Amino acid sequence: MIKEIRKEFNQNFTKEKYEAFLHELNNVHPGAIEFRVAETPVFVPKDFTKKMIDACESIVDIIVDPKFKELTKNAIPKQLQVPGENDHSHFIAFDFGICINEAGEYEPQLIEMQGFPTLFAYEILLDDVFRKHFPVHDNFSTYLGKYDKETYLKLL
Repeated sequence: MIKEIRKEFNQNFTKEKYEAFLHELNNVHPGAIEFRVAETPVFVPKDFTKKMIDACESIVDIIVDPKFKELTKNAIPKQLQVPGENDHSHFIAFDFGICINEAGEYEPQLIEMQGFPTLFAYEILLDDVFRKHFPVHDNFSTYLGKYDKETYLKLL
């Protein structure tokens, strides 16, 4: 995390701004958000972003391996398997914990993977509403790689 930007963000944070943010977010689709909205931006430098992307790519390489399904066929009990499952998920999200390795460096460590397409639409909405209520530097983006909102929506 970039401490200076986090400090600036925290100094500008107020209960009133947070309540206005929640009000707008919840009024887009009233009653649709049934969980506590506790997200806060994490301002990370590009080298750490690369570490996260590299970790994601390594995991995806394993998942798309033709032998993966055979290797993991017993991981889910038969009574919990979904009928008609396709070869791979069309959507996947990674949740990482930020840990300190033996060398004293920050590194991402996988907590869970999710495959819910609605999450991807929610993240777009969250970013749009968030930026209306809180200051975020223009050179920071929710979108990775060469994506912006328009190209991300087109891909999605």
